[in-house]
Amino acid sequence: MHDNAGQRVRIEGTVAPGFESVRQLYEHNMRTLAEESTQLCVYHAGEKVVDLWATVTDQTDFSPDSLVNIFSSGKSFEAIAIASLVDKGLIQYNARVAEYWPEFAANGKGELTVAELMRHEAGLPAFNRSIDTQALLTANIKQNSVGQLIEGHAQTFRKGEGMRREYHAVTRGWIVNELFRRVDPAGRTIGEFLREDISQPLEVDAIVGVRKKSCRA
Repeated sequence: MHDNAGQRVRIEGTVAPGFESVRQLYEHNMRTLAEESTQLCVYHAGEKVVDLWATVTDQTDFSPDSLVNIFSSGKSFEAIAIASLVDKGLIQYNARVAEYWPEFAANGKGELTVAELMRHEAGLPAFNRSIDTQALLTANIKQNSVGQLIEGHAQTFRKGEGMRREYHAVTRGWIVNELFRRVDPAGRTIGEFLREDISQPLEVDAIVGVRKKSCRA
């Protein structure tokens, strides 16, 4: 099959009877959008009804089991991580972040609550400088390489009454991770928590961060 900018589109997999329209839409997207390699798996009433994968590249080994990056999926993991602390009575949503992370209070952030952070109301939708990739390794995170940046950051809100909520697309994860590792009894990052408490016990291929040498992000 050819379409996507003249490239060959390879689509494989199955759909259950009654879900043929899902395959049609999936094929249409692969032919017309700027996709390269994608997967789509849907369960309905406990049954797998859609299991499709496709590529417009020469990745002949791309399969339904290939790991792919899913943007913003980490926000769900962040929510699970914080909820696990709440469930254990280690943190409260209506408590101030600074109660668990005193240095966070700098530059007027002292009244921000955990709930507000999770609702994208922290006033930190973007950082004022880039973070070096080496700072994102677990060992360096635990040396406060990222936390130090957040601690010194001031809040910024959009103009207008009631405009506190702004999608923290690329920042909330780093902020929540710093909060989590300060409250978690083992001092783990969310990536470590996910591997040890979620992915390994449930045999789920969900990963936050990458491993490099002896360090884990």
